[in-house]
Amino acid sequence: MSGLAEDLDAIAAAGDYDDADAVVEEAVRELLRRRPELRVSLAVEKYRTGTVSCNRAAELAGLSAEVFRDELADRGIDRDAGFLRDAQRESQLETFTE
Repeated sequence: MSGLAEDLDAIAAAGDYDDADAVVEEAVRELLRRRPELRVSLAVEKYRTGTVSCNRAAELAGLSAEVFRDELADRGIDRDAGFLRDAQRESQLETFTE
């Protein structure tokens, strides 16, 4: 083992963090700040998996909606126009009523 978990715990204690998760969260935020291309890739992946809408993904990427749509097209990712088939709509409704 690399000792990463122990290192994170030590940083948390020395840096006055609540826990190792807080250290990782700050580290990821800083990584995304320094490498904006990763921010775009993260936003694309969140959109691709349906975690966020296109507009929210664009916001996360720090791009306009139009530029983000172009990014999706450049990556060969089809945008869902928001229209669902009957079965898809019923499935979505079931998740809301549970």
